[in-house]
Amino acid sequence: MLKKLFLIFILSFSIVTVFAQKASIKGSVVDTLQKKKLQNSSISLIRVKDSILVMSVRADAKGEYEMKNLKNGDYTLLISYPKMADYVRDIRLSDSSKFNLGSIHMETKTFLLNEVIIQAQRQAAIKMKGDTIVFAADSFKVQPNANVQDLLRRLPGIEVDKNGAIKAAGEDVNTVLVEGEEFFGDDPLLATKYLKASAVKEVQVYDRKSKETELTGIEDGKKEKIINIKLKDNAKNGYLSTLDANSDLDHYKNIGGMFGVYKGKLKAAVYGNSSNLNQDSKITAAMSKLKGGDYDMIEVLDDGSTISYMSAGDSDDYFSPTNGLPDYTTFGAHFSDKWNENKLGLKLNYKNNDNRVLDNRTSNGQNLLPDGTSFFNSGRTTDNTRKTIQNLKGNFEIFVDSLSTMKISFAGKKNTSENNAINYSQSTNEAGLFASRNNQITSGNGDSELFNGNINYTRKSKKKGRTLSIDLQPETQNNSSIENSLNITDFYKPAGTLDNTRTLDLFKDNSGKQTSLGARFSYTEPLGKKWSLQTAYSFKTIESSSNKMVYDNLLNRKRIDSLSNNFDFNNFSNIAKVVLQFRATKFSLSGGVEATQTSFDLNDLDRNNKFSRNYLNWAPRSNFNYKLSKNTSFSINYSGSTNQPRVDQLQPIRQISNPLYEIVGNLNLKPSFSNNFSFNFNSYQFKSEQFMYGYISYNFTNNAIVSTQTVDLTSNKTVTSYINLNGNKSMYANASYQKGFSKLHLRTSISVGYNASTSVSIINKVKNENFNENISLTPNVSYYTQKVNLSYRPSFNFQNSNSTTGSINNGKTFTHNHEINGTIQLPYKTEFNTSISLSYRPPNASFKTPLNVYIWNAYLSKKMLKTDALEMKLSVSDILNEKIGYNRYVSGNYINESTYSYIPRYFLIGLTYNLSGNFAKADKK
Repeated sequence: MLKKLFLIFILSFSIVTVFAQKASIKGSVVDTLQKKKLQNSSISLIRVKDSILVMSVRADAKGEYEMKNLKNGDYTLLISYPKMADYVRDIRLSDSSKFNLGSIHMETKTFLLNEVIIQAQRQAAIKMKGDTIVFAADSFKVQPNANVQDLLRRLPGIEVDKNGAIKAAGEDVNTVLVEGEEFFGDDPLLATKYLKASAVKEVQVYDRKSKETELTGIEDGKKEKIINIKLKDNAKNGYLSTLDANSDLDHYKNIGGMFGVYKGKLKAAVYGNSSNLNQDSKITAAMSKLKGGDYDMIEVLDDGSTISYMSAGDSDDYFSPTNGLPDYTTFGAHFSDKWNENKLGLKLNYKNNDNRVLDNRTSNGQNLLPDGTSFFNSGRTTDNTRKTIQNLKGNFEIFVDSLSTMKISFAGKKNTSENNAINYSQSTNEAGLFASRNNQITSGNGDSELFNGNINYTRKSKKKGRTLSIDLQPETQNNSSIENSLNITDFYKPAGTLDNTRTLDLFKDNSGKQTSLGARFSYTEPLGKKWSLQTAYSFKTIESSSNKMVYDNLLNRKRIDSLSNNFDFNNFSNIAKVVLQFRATKFSLSGGVEATQTSFDLNDLDRNNKFSRNYLNWAPRSNFNYKLSKNTSFSINYSGSTNQPRVDQLQPIRQISNPLYEIVGNLNLKPSFSNNFSFNFNSYQFKSEQFMYGYISYNFTNNAIVSTQTVDLTSNKTVTSYINLNGNKSMYANASYQKGFSKLHLRTSISVGYNASTSVSIINKVKNENFNENISLTPNVSYYTQKVNLSYRPSFNFQNSNSTTGSINNGKTFTHNHEINGTIQLPYKTEFNTSISLSYRPPNASFKTPLNVYIWNAYLSKKMLKTDALEMKLSVSDILNEKIGYNRYVSGNYINESTYSYIPRYFLIGLTYNLSGNFAKADKK
C-alpha cells in the first residue's frame, strides 16, 4: 500500500504538459521630454483573472523589449521607470497575436498623456525600493477570508510550509514585523496566521543588519531576512482571538486560547495552553517569542573570554519536548504602547510555564580502546521531572530628542524544579563477563532566581556616522537545591567474579549567589567620507559564592569534608575593542581586535586555599563585503579568539555522583587560539523567482584543550583530565539553488551540503583522532494552486566516521528520507491534508538490520460560518502505528543505540474558533 501511495504522489508531480505558445509583444520605451531611450525600464505582464505575474523583462540599451511564447488570454501590461508615471494597458492575446506597440512615451509623474492610459496612482505589483523588495498585496489574488500566510504563498520567491515556517530568497525568515514594529513579538506565526490578507497594503522583504551595524555603520557581516507587513489605513486598529481545542475524548489533549487588541502603537494580549502531546501548540508557538527586555548582556566566562547573550534565559520560555511523555501548562500576557508623539514607550511580558516529562530510556553501546580491548555498555533510566518557570520582562524607552534615546530594560525569572530518577548500568568485557555494575536512585528539588537589567543611552551626532552608546548592567542570581542519592557499585575481577561493592548514600545541600555590575562605552567616529573608526571599552565585576555540603546518610548525615566545599569567587575584567572600516560604493572592508584582561580569585574557605589567575585574551576580526549588483553580493570573514582553561579544567571541584567516573585537573594547561574563515554568496531575482546561496567555513584551533582519558581495563572506570593538543579542525559548506515557474505553478530547489571535522584526544596514553564526514543532497519540488498544494522533499545523507586508534567498523552509513505532503480544497469549505515521512536506514557494518520507518498523518477539516471563523478538524497521527523511539550513533571507536518513550498513534477531534477584525472595516480585495 505504501508503494502505491508513494507512486501516486510522485506521479502527481510529473503529470505536467507544456503547450507551445506563439503570441508575442514588443516595443520600445522613450522619455517624452528628453527624447532618450529608457534603458532598464521594467516591463511586466500580469494575468487579469488571478493577478499572476506571467513575465517580466528589462528594456535593452536601445530601450527595446520583446515578450515571446505567450498564452492566449486577458493581460495587463505594466511599464515602470524611476520618477516616471506607470504605463498600464489591457491586452487580449490569441495564439497568433503579435503586438508591436511601437514607442511608448513616458512622462514624469507630474504629467499625464492623453494618448494612452496611465495610472500614476496604481502601484506596480513588484518593485525595488532601495534594497527592499515591495509587493503590492492587491496585485495577488487570494481566497476570501484568506490570512497573510495565504498571501505570502502567492508571492514570487517566498515559501510558507505547512507549519507556517517562511523562506524568502531561499533564506529562513525568523522575524515578521507589522508597520515596522513587533506585532506581539516578532514571531512569524502570529502576524501571518491571524491577520487577514484583505488588511494588507504591502509586503516588504529586506535584509536587516545587526544592532551594532545599524548604530555604528560598521559592517560585522551579520544580517537576517525580514518581512514587514504594511497595513491599509483602515486596518491598523483591530483585534484577534482564537480558541483551539483538540482531544481524543480519552487521554490526549491540546487546548489553548488567545485574545489580543492592537490600536495604533497599543498592543495587549493574554493567552494560555494546556497539552500532553509533544507537538507544537498553535497558541504556544505563536506567542513563544514575546519580548520585553531584549538586550545583549556583557558576559565574561571563567576562562576570561567574553560573549554576549540575550537576557533572562529565553530558551526556557518555550517548551516543546521531542522525547518522553510531556504534560505542560502555559499562560501569559503582553502589553506594549507608545505615547507623547511616540517619545515614550513601554513593553511588558509575563509568562508562567509548568512542564512535566516522564521518560524511560535504554542504551547499548560498544567502546574500542587503543590496545584492541572492547567494553560493552548497557543501561536503563526512568526520569520523572517537573519544572515551573515564572518570567517577567520589560523595557521603558525615552526618545529624548531626534538624536538621543534612553532605554531601561529588565528581566526577572524564578524557577523551581523536581527530579526523580532510577538508573541502572552495566559494563561487560569481550567474553561477556561483568566488569562493573551500577544502581543509582536520586530525588531532589531546587529553585533559582535571576534578575538583570540594562540602562542604555545612545546619542547620534548631526555628523553622519558619529555615535556614542553607553550601557550599565546590574545582575543578581540566587540558587539552592537538595538531593538524596543512593549509589551501589559492583566491581568485578577479570574472571567475572565479584571483587567488592561500594555503597554511597548521600544527602547534598547546595546553595549559591552571584552579583555583578557591567558597563560598556562605544564610540564611532567617521574619518572622512569613506573611513570610520569604532572604539569600545567595557568592564565587569563579579562576586559569587558557592556552598556545597555533602552528608553521609549511613552515618546519621555526618558531613563528608572531602566532598564538601565552600568557595568565594571574585572576577574583574577589562575589555577594549578597536575596529576600522573603509566603505566604497560597491564594497566595504573592516578589521579590528578585541582584547580582554581578566583577573580572578577562587578562595576555598574550608581549606584556606586560594587560587588566582590572570588572563589576556585576543579576538581579531575582519570582514569584506562586495556587491556585484543590486541583488548579488558576497562576503569574506575572519574571526579569532583566545580561549583560556576553565576553572574546573585547572582545579576541578570534586564531585562523586558516580564512582566509575572521576575528573582530575591540570594546572599546566595553556590558552588555545581558534581561527574561523568563512565565505558567503547570495544572489536573488524575485521577478524571475531565481535564488542562489553559498556558504563555506573553515575552523582550526592551536593548542586546543582536549580530554585525556585513562580507562581501567578491568572495571572500565574512567579518569578524565585535560591537555593541550593541535589537530582540532572542521569545515562546513552548503550551496542551494531555487527556481520558480509561476506559469506552471511549480517551485523547485536543490541544496548540497558537506561538513567534516577532526577532533583529537588521548585514550590510555595513545593519541586518538576521530574523523567525521557528512555529505547531504536535498532537492525539493512543490506544486501549488488555490485548490491544490503538493510537495516532495527527499534528502540523502552519507556519513563516514573513523578513528586512528582503531574503528569498530568502517564507520560508513547511508540514510535517505522522503517527505511528501498534499493539501486539497474540497467543496463545501472542506480541506484534506495528508503527509508521509519515509525514513530509510539500510544495514551497515555496525548494525546488521535495516531501520525503515513510515509515518503517515492526515486530517480532514471543514470551515463554517460566513467568515470561515469556525473550523472542525478530524486528525490522526501515525496512521500505520510505525513510530518508534529509537536512535543510532556511529563514531569511529564508539557505537551506540538507544530507545526512549514516545507517543504512539492517536486520533484527535478539534474545534478552532478564530475571530479577528478591524475597528474600522478593511477594504475588500
